[in-house]
Parts: sequence; structure tokens; C-alpha cells
Amino acid sequence: MSELEAMEESEAEALRKLLRSTLQEPKSSPDVLPGVQRKLRKRSQGKFYRDEWSTARHAPEYTYLITSLLMLAIAFAAYAVLHPLSSEAKVTPMTPQPVNVVPPSRLAPLPRSPSKPAPTGSSVPARR
Repeated sequence: MSELEAMEESEAEALRKLLRSTLQEPKSSPDVLPGVQRKLRKRSQGKFYRDEWSTARHAPEYTYLITSLLMLAIAFAAYAVLHPLSSEAKVTPMTPQPVNVVPPSRLAPLPRSPSKPAPTGSSVPARR
């Protein structure tokens, strides 16, 4: 066995090890977020992450439930107040009215305002 074959065999073995390592489950990284948030809250003296909601593990289900029930009560109250104010729809006759079209030659000229002089045939002012 020559050096070239030995080198190819070692490279093939290295490639096999690399491929086997990619098929394994990835190692989970440690969850450092709660610790970082706690340190930021301490150093900022409660300025950041004070509400504890942003650092909670679970969503505040009771807050969502109370908020949705409150919104439902407001919608029901608005309906109860506004419903008696509504009335039946009125029937409107949908017959079109006749339209009189006047040709432009029969239209009366619009009255001019006294501050503007009437136009003359020439746009150039006359000499005196």
C-alpha cells in the first residue's frame, strides 16, 4: 500500500466521521436569556423587564380571558344601547326623474362680475 492510498484512506475516514456527525442530533445550547434579563433588570434598577411579563415562561391566560370578557361586555352594552335607536328601513321609490338636456347654443351667458371688464376681440390693449 503506497502513501497515496494511505492518504486517500485517511481522508475517506475523515469524511465518514464528518458525515456521521452531521446525522446526529444537534446539541442543545444553554438557555441564557432568563439570566441575561435578570442581570439587566438588576443593573438598570428595574428600568428594563420590570413588568415580569416579558420574562415569564407562560402567557398570562387569565389576563387574556378577562380582557376578552370585558371587550365582549362592552360590545353587548353598545348593542343594547344603540339597538333601540335604530328603525325600520324606509322604502324609497326608485323611478328616475326626466332629464332636460339643453343644447349649448340655447344656454344663457353667465353674468360677469363688475370688477372684470368684458373681453374684447383683441387680446392686445389699444393705443391712445
